[in-house]
Amino acid sequence: MTKHLKNMLLVIVAVTITAIGASFTVKANVGVGAYEALNMSINQLSGIKIGTLAIILNIICVAIQWLLMKKDFPLRQLFQIPVTLILGQVMNLMLYTVFSGLTIDQYWVKIAMVILGGIIASIGVGSMMALNYINMPLEGACMAFSNRFGFNFGKVRQIVDVLLIAAALLIAFSTDTAITVREGTIISMLFFPPSMNFVYEKIKASAAAQELSIDMD
Repeated sequence: MTKHLKNMLLVIVAVTITAIGASFTVKANVGVGAYEALNMSINQLSGIKIGTLAIILNIICVAIQWLLMKKDFPLRQLFQIPVTLILGQVMNLMLYTVFSGLTIDQYWVKIAMVILGGIIASIGVGSMMALNYINMPLEGACMAFSNRFGFNFGKVRQIVDVLLIAAALLIAFSTDTAITVREGTIISMLFFPPSMNFVYEKIKASAAAQELSIDMD
Protein backbone atom coordinates (compact mmCIF):
# COMPACT_ATOMS: atom_id res chain seq x y z
CA MET A 1 0.00 0.00 0.00
CA THR A 2 1.42 3.38 -1.02
CA LYS A 3 1.82 6.19 1.49
CA HIS A 4 -0.74 8.37 -0.31
CA LEU A 5 -3.35 5.59 -0.36
CA LYS A 6 -2.75 4.87 3.31
CA ASN A 7 -3.13 8.57 4.17
CA MET A 8 -6.37 8.82 2.18
CA LEU A 9 -7.83 5.79 3.96
CA LEU A 10 -6.85 7.24 7.35
CA VAL A 11 -8.47 10.56 6.41
CA ILE A 12 -11.69 8.77 5.44
CA VAL A 13 -11.75 6.94 8.79
CA ALA A 14 -11.05 10.18 10.67
CA VAL A 15 -13.74 12.17 8.87
CA THR A 16 -16.27 9.37 9.43
CA ILE A 17 -15.53 9.48 13.16
CA THR A 18 -15.90 13.27 13.08
CA ALA A 19 -19.29 13.01 11.38
CA ILE A 20 -20.54 10.50 13.94
CA GLY A 21 -19.47 12.76 16.80
CA ALA A 22 -21.12 15.80 15.22
CA SER A 23 -24.33 13.79 14.76
CA PHE A 24 -24.46 13.04 18.49
CA THR A 25 -24.30 16.74 19.34
CA VAL A 26 -26.94 17.63 16.75
CA LYS A 27 -29.29 14.89 17.97
CA ALA A 28 -28.94 16.07 21.58
CA ASN A 29 -30.53 19.36 20.46
CA VAL A 30 -29.25 21.49 23.33
CA GLY A 31 -26.88 23.63 21.29
CA VAL A 32 -24.07 22.81 18.88
CA GLY A 33 -20.83 24.30 17.61
CA ALA A 34 -20.81 27.40 15.43
CA TYR A 35 -20.68 25.57 12.08
CA GLU A 36 -23.40 23.09 12.97
CA ALA A 37 -25.53 25.89 14.48
CA LEU A 38 -25.71 27.64 11.12
CA ASN A 39 -26.46 24.36 9.35
CA MET A 40 -29.28 23.58 11.78
CA SER A 41 -30.75 27.07 11.43
CA ILE A 42 -30.76 26.83 7.63
CA ASN A 43 -32.20 23.32 7.92
CA GLN A 44 -35.17 24.64 9.90
CA LEU A 45 -35.85 27.22 7.19
CA SER A 46 -35.26 25.14 4.09
CA GLY A 47 -35.84 21.54 5.10
CA ILE A 48 -32.56 20.56 3.46
CA LYS A 49 -30.85 17.78 5.40
CA ILE A 50 -28.13 18.90 7.79
CA GLY A 51 -25.49 16.64 6.23
CA THR A 52 -26.36 17.98 2.78
CA LEU A 53 -25.97 21.55 4.03
CA ALA A 54 -22.58 20.60 5.49
CA ILE A 55 -21.55 19.35 2.04
CA ILE A 56 -22.65 22.58 0.37
CA LEU A 57 -20.92 24.87 2.87
CA ASN A 58 -17.75 22.80 2.86
CA ILE A 59 -17.53 22.85 -0.93
CA ILE A 60 -17.94 26.65 -0.76
CA CYS A 61 -14.99 26.69 1.65
CA VAL A 62 -12.89 24.66 -0.82
CA ALA A 63 -13.83 27.11 -3.58
CA ILE A 64 -12.75 30.01 -1.34
CA GLN A 65 -9.39 28.33 -0.82
CA TRP A 66 -8.91 27.94 -4.58
CA LEU A 67 -9.91 31.56 -5.29
CA LEU A 68 -7.54 32.92 -2.65
CA MET A 69 -4.59 30.66 -3.41
CA LYS A 70 -5.02 30.20 -7.17
CA LYS A 71 -1.87 28.55 -8.57
CA ASP A 72 -0.57 27.92 -5.04
CA PHE A 73 -3.58 25.74 -4.24
CA PRO A 74 -2.24 22.17 -3.81
CA LEU A 75 -4.11 19.71 -6.03
CA ARG A 76 -4.06 17.24 -3.14
CA GLN A 77 -6.43 19.53 -1.25
CA LEU A 78 -9.12 18.77 -3.86
CA PHE A 79 -9.48 15.54 -1.88
CA GLN A 80 -11.40 17.72 0.58
CA ILE A 81 -14.39 17.45 -1.77
CA PRO A 82 -14.89 13.66 -1.60
CA VAL A 83 -14.04 13.82 2.09
CA THR A 84 -16.79 16.37 2.73
CA LEU A 85 -19.21 14.24 0.70
CA ILE A 86 -18.45 11.35 3.04
CA LEU A 87 -18.87 13.57 6.11
CA GLY A 88 -22.26 14.85 4.93
CA GLN A 89 -23.59 11.45 3.94
CA VAL A 90 -22.51 9.88 7.23
CA MET A 91 -24.25 12.70 9.13
CA ASN A 92 -27.43 12.17 7.09
CA LEU A 93 -27.26 8.43 7.73
CA MET A 94 -26.82 8.93 11.48
CA LEU A 95 -29.44 11.67 11.89
CA TYR A 96 -32.15 10.46 9.52
CA THR A 97 -31.73 6.67 9.74
CA VAL A 98 -29.79 5.51 12.80
CA PHE A 99 -31.23 8.18 15.14
CA SER A 100 -34.56 8.62 13.35
CA GLY A 101 -36.62 6.66 15.88
CA LEU A 102 -34.67 7.80 18.92
CA THR A 103 -36.47 10.12 21.35
CA ILE A 104 -34.49 11.67 24.18
CA ASP A 105 -36.47 13.24 27.00
CA GLN A 106 -33.97 13.27 29.87
CA TYR A 107 -31.94 16.48 29.96
CA TRP A 108 -28.88 14.80 31.48
CA VAL A 109 -28.82 12.29 28.63
CA LYS A 110 -28.78 15.17 26.12
CA ILE A 111 -25.87 16.79 27.94
CA ALA A 112 -24.06 13.45 28.03
CA MET A 113 -24.58 13.11 24.28
CA VAL A 114 -23.08 16.56 23.70
CA ILE A 115 -20.00 15.64 25.73
CA LEU A 116 -19.69 12.22 24.09
CA GLY A 117 -20.19 13.69 20.63
CA GLY A 118 -17.54 16.33 21.27
CA ILE A 119 -15.06 13.71 22.42
CA ILE A 120 -15.76 11.47 19.40
CA ALA A 121 -15.44 14.41 17.00
CA SER A 122 -12.21 15.49 18.68
CA ILE A 123 -10.74 12.05 17.97
CA GLY A 124 -11.54 12.45 14.28
CA VAL A 125 -10.33 16.05 13.92
CA GLY A 126 -7.27 15.49 16.11
CA SER A 127 -6.32 12.49 14.00
CA MET A 128 -6.64 14.52 10.78
CA MET A 129 -4.51 17.30 12.24
CA ALA A 130 -1.82 14.84 13.30
CA LEU A 131 -1.88 13.18 9.89
CA ASN A 132 -1.38 16.61 8.27
CA TYR A 133 -2.38 15.33 4.83
CA ILE A 134 -5.39 17.51 3.93
CA ASN A 135 -7.23 20.31 5.70
CA MET A 136 -10.80 20.38 6.86
CA PRO A 137 -12.53 22.80 4.45
CA LEU A 138 -13.38 25.52 6.98
CA GLU A 139 -9.91 25.50 8.53
CA GLY A 140 -8.37 25.46 5.04
CA ALA A 141 -10.38 28.52 4.00
CA CYS A 142 -9.38 30.39 7.17
CA MET A 143 -5.73 29.47 6.61
CA ALA A 144 -5.86 30.61 2.98
CA PHE A 145 -7.42 33.93 4.05
CA SER A 146 -4.88 34.51 6.82
CA ASN A 147 -1.96 33.73 4.49
CA ARG A 148 -3.30 35.90 1.69
CA PHE A 149 -3.94 39.00 3.81
CA GLY A 150 -1.38 38.51 6.58
CA PHE A 151 -3.75 37.88 9.47
CA ASN A 152 -3.25 35.51 12.39
CA PHE A 153 -4.93 32.16 11.67
CA GLY A 154 -6.25 31.72 15.21
CA LYS A 155 -7.90 35.14 15.19
CA VAL A 156 -9.41 34.55 11.75
CA ARG A 157 -10.83 31.22 12.94
CA GLN A 158 -12.32 32.85 16.04
CA ILE A 159 -13.88 35.66 14.01
CA VAL A 160 -15.42 33.12 11.62
CA ASP A 161 -16.97 31.27 14.58
CA VAL A 162 -18.43 34.53 15.86
CA LEU A 163 -19.86 35.31 12.41
CA LEU A 164 -21.35 31.82 12.09
CA ILE A 165 -23.00 32.07 15.51
CA ALA A 166 -24.24 35.58 14.70
CA ALA A 167 -25.75 34.30 11.45
CA ALA A 168 -27.46 31.42 13.27
CA LEU A 169 -28.88 33.80 15.89
CA LEU A 170 -30.01 36.25 13.20
CA ILE A 171 -31.95 33.50 11.47
CA ALA A 172 -33.53 32.43 14.77
CA PHE A 173 -34.56 35.93 15.85
CA SER A 174 -35.80 37.03 12.43
CA THR A 175 -37.81 33.89 11.72
CA ASP A 176 -40.00 31.50 13.66
CA THR A 177 -37.23 28.94 14.22
CA ALA A 178 -35.55 27.53 17.32
CA ILE A 179 -32.30 28.97 18.64
CA THR A 180 -29.47 26.53 17.89
CA VAL A 181 -26.87 28.27 20.08
CA ARG A 182 -27.42 27.09 23.64
CA GLU A 183 -25.65 25.53 26.62
CA GLY A 184 -24.42 22.67 24.45
CA THR A 185 -22.46 25.22 22.43
CA ILE A 186 -20.56 26.30 25.55
CA ILE A 187 -20.01 22.69 26.62
CA SER A 188 -18.62 21.87 23.17
CA MET A 189 -16.28 24.86 23.37
CA LEU A 190 -15.00 23.61 26.74
CA PHE A 191 -14.59 19.93 25.86
CA PHE A 192 -13.69 19.93 22.17
CA PRO A 193 -10.42 21.95 21.99
CA PRO A 194 -8.59 20.19 24.87
CA SER A 195 -9.83 16.77 23.74
CA MET A 196 -8.73 17.46 20.16
CA ASN A 197 -5.34 18.71 21.32
CA PHE A 198 -4.89 15.63 23.55
CA VAL A 199 -5.56 13.28 20.62
CA TYR A 200 -3.31 15.33 18.34
CA GLU A 201 -0.40 15.32 20.80
CA LYS A 202 -0.74 11.60 21.57
CA ILE A 203 -0.75 10.61 17.90
CA LYS A 204 2.18 12.90 17.06
CA ALA A 205 4.16 11.55 20.02
CA SER A 206 3.39 7.96 19.01
CA ALA A 207 4.45 8.62 15.41
CA ALA A 208 7.67 10.27 16.57
CA ALA A 209 8.45 7.31 18.84
CA GLN A 210 7.89 4.87 15.96
CA GLU A 211 10.19 6.85 13.67
CA LEU A 212 12.87 6.93 16.38
CA SER A 213 12.53 3.17 16.88
CA ILE A 214 12.91 2.56 13.13
CA ASP A 215 16.01 4.80 12.97
CA MET A 216 17.61 2.97 15.90
CA ASP A 217 16.98 -0.39 14.21
